[in-house]
Amino acid sequence: MRTGFYSGIFNSRGVHWVDPTGKPERELAEQYRQKAEEVENAGYQRFAVTLRSLAEAYDRDADQIVAEHKQEDEAD
Repeated sequence: MRTGFYSGIFNSRGVHWVDPTGKPERELAEQYRQKAEEVENAGYQRFAVTLRSLAEAYDRDADQIVAEHKQEDEAD
C-alpha cells in the first residue's frame, strides 16, 4: 500500500517545467520531510519512512537537474 502511495504521489505531479536550479524539487522535498516528521510524531513510523523516501527522490531529481544543466552550459 505504501509503495502505491509513493508512486501515486510521485506521478501526480504530471507535466511540469524544469527549473535548472532544482528549486521546485527542493521545495517538494522539504514539504515531504516536514510531513514525515508530523506523521512520525503521530505514531506512524512506517508511513513517515515512505514520505522521507519521497523527499529523498525529489532531492535526487534536483541534483540530477542541476548537474545536467551544468553539463549543458559547459558544452556551450
